[in-house]
Amino acid sequence: MIERILLPTDFSHVSMKVVDCVKDLKDVGVKEVVLLHVLDLNKILSPTSGVDLPAVIESYEKESMEKLKEIGKKLEGYGFNVEIVEVLEGDPVFKIIDVAEEKNVDMIVIGSHGKGLIKELLLGSVSEGVVRRSNKPVLVVKFDIIDDAVIKVFDYLPRKILYAFDFSEESRKLKDFVKEFAKAGEEVLIVHVVEKDEELTDKEIEELENMKKEFEEMGKKAEIFIEGGVPYKEIIRVMEDHGATMIALASRGKGSIREMLGGTVSNVVRRSIVPVLVYK
Repeated sequence: MIERILLPTDFSHVSMKVVDCVKDLKDVGVKEVVLLHVLDLNKILSPTSGVDLPAVIESYEKESMEKLKEIGKKLEGYGFNVEIVEVLEGDPVFKIIDVAEEKNVDMIVIGSHGKGLIKELLLGSVSEGVVRRSNKPVLVVKFDIIDDAVIKVFDYLPRKILYAFDFSEESRKLKDFVKEFAKAGEEVLIVHVVEKDEELTDKEIEELENMKKEFEEMGKKAEIFIEGGVPYKEIIRVMEDHGATMIALASRGKGSIREMLGGTVSNVVRRSIVPVLVYK
């Protein structure tokens, strides 16, 4: 069950768009939202001499708490119970991960923007850092950026789920999470990418067919796609060609060398313009 989520916000346009999208998760079973803002001193302070640092921090924290309360009221209006964590100082990635563990949430929901942006591809982001290091499932709500406008390209988050399946144990465990989302949706696209020199066995094909039947027995439309090529490229292509409203895939371990160098999960998170659920 997905009942309790952590929603970090930096009050940016993207973060505020995420708040609007969280209402879709009520249909998935989410009941409680833990709100968090992390004060990153490196981003709010300039190296100007004579700054009264304690006063600046106190003012910023007070302003941030007021904004969190406003967001909390909006979420309560959607029917969620809301817990607001006091404004924390430090590295956003590590603070988000710490609070997720402390509050024992079922999932972290965080915003990210664009595809192919220099910041995303070269410098990384808070969302990617959380995906890489967290032990909790992470839902990265993605938006496209067109002429500085934040564009939501999906209508209803769980409507059409692309379930990337690679026969790993992590990928199999993800199925139960996908089912929670599928309860509120209409269709599941089961995607397996055949890499070079790989051939599916009869047993593997049977597993895919049985999975399809499981979703159909839930009253959902389900379709299997067996594609050849680079996994992240094929996942993104199927998402675009078939109008998936979110992607779900499993991580093979936090902080792995493969992921740090640009594995399937990292590349999908960077390039997708629809939300990506990374299961841990």
